[in-house]
Amino acid sequence: MPYEGRPLRVGDVALFLSPETDQLVVHRVVRVSPAGISTLGDNNTQEDDFLLPPERIQGQVVAAWRGQKRRRIAGGFLGRLTSLWLGCRRVLDRGVSPLLHPLYQALSHWGRLAWLLPAPLRPRVVAFKVQGRDQFQLLLGQQIIGRYDDQRDQWQIQRPFQLIVDGKMLQGQRDKGRPNRQALAEQLAKNHILTQEVMYDLVLADGTHWVISAGTEEAASIVAQLGSAMRLSVTTNVGKPSHKDKQCRLLVQVDAHSSAADCYVPLASQRHGVVVCILSPSDHWGGPFVNLVRLSLVLAREAQSQGGVLIHGALAERDGIGVILAAPGGTGKTTASNRLPAHWRSLCDDTTLVARDPLGNYWAHPWPTWSRFQDGGPGGAWDVQRAVPVKGIYILDQAAEDRVERLGSGRAVSLIGECVRQASMFMCPGLTKEELHALHMEQFNNLCALARVIPAHLLHISMTGAFWQDIEQALENSHCAERWQTRRDDESESKSQISA
Repeated sequence: MPYEGRPLRVGDVALFLSPETDQLVVHRVVRVSPAGISTLGDNNTQEDDFLLPPERIQGQVVAAWRGQKRRRIAGGFLGRLTSLWLGCRRVLDRGVSPLLHPLYQALSHWGRLAWLLPAPLRPRVVAFKVQGRDQFQLLLGQQIIGRYDDQRDQWQIQRPFQLIVDGKMLQGQRDKGRPNRQALAEQLAKNHILTQEVMYDLVLADGTHWVISAGTEEAASIVAQLGSAMRLSVTTNVGKPSHKDKQCRLLVQVDAHSSAADCYVPLASQRHGVVVCILSPSDHWGGPFVNLVRLSLVLAREAQSQGGVLIHGALAERDGIGVILAAPGGTGKTTASNRLPAHWRSLCDDTTLVARDPLGNYWAHPWPTWSRFQDGGPGGAWDVQRAVPVKGIYILDQAAEDRVERLGSGRAVSLIGECVRQASMFMCPGLTKEELHALHMEQFNNLCALARVIPAHLLHISMTGAFWQDIEQALENSHCAERWQTRRDDESESKSQISA
């Protein structure tokens, strides 16, 4: 954060350009004098050799991220206390650790303390398959106390839990059996369905019937927020899907130690319809916003595998017909949605999920504006299951006057593709290059199929004009063209029958 006139305080963590190396450095301010500013790294025992001129300071470091967890960096008086505590802990660690380390290691290798625990409370190894690779974690109750490091080929166990478990003894357990994450997910979902009281139903136009449930109390809170935002129906049991429905189960878990490898968006169709989505606690960086986005992307990713796409665009309806106002962020989708007259209805103003039904028809589902849940925002609710048939896609372009320009398939795919990329960018983390290529090719193929069926236009939109009239005229022309094409097809069929 730039200082911008704020006073520089002793205890602040500053980002500055080193006068010795001309490289950026992050150190804490320990003294301010007319001659210059003295700095010290928290892990160092001596102050920096130079006195820093104020103009070299870029700003104050106020936060840092470690994985998905946001950590506040204290400054000023609290920063001075933090520095003092770190210095004392460093002295104690260097002075006491050499004395206690041999005893700790001896107790660790002895491993007898584990027998003092009741059998249900003893550490257990849990295996997952993530991105085609086995991952192993050591659990003590619900807490993760260790992980297996494949690169070092050894267990990394947190202190002081090495006193009750020896990583070398776990090696045999790791190699003895490698349970598949899918088998574990199915078992979790099965056990959960028998015990969980509240689950949420979501049926999409492509025939996918989602049953969304939670594995923990904290996860239940997140799922409830998702259900409220999407206006999902609540169920207490899982019935058999109809012959035309494909049932998928989404089980939500919360893990404070979830890593970047857990952040990828799983695909239900590759896991026999069962998905376990691991989230971070809501008090981690991003709060509920990040978790809600990740859960919604699980649903959108499955729809994409069925020929659908997630588009950065508003959805509007008139007389049961839906049109998408697509545009990159900040182009005016919300403003355009708010300007629609009474005979139009705005279903969402940010993102739309397009699903393809088994007959090849395209339907649009309104999607929540997740940014409204960020930083204690107002939130909201959207009727996600209120799907409407898509009859046109309009890419917004700010202009002096309103005008509609019909796009060819190639240009339509290019312009809509940018809107799809923005809406689905968080599907990409955790994927290999091959998986990322497959994801993009799937989106491209789906867009090509969509552009062949749904008319796409460039909507030049002004700040005051009645742009919806141009949309209505384009829809009427498209409807006339469809009727004319249907008549031609019927006449051709009749002629073929007469000839036969």
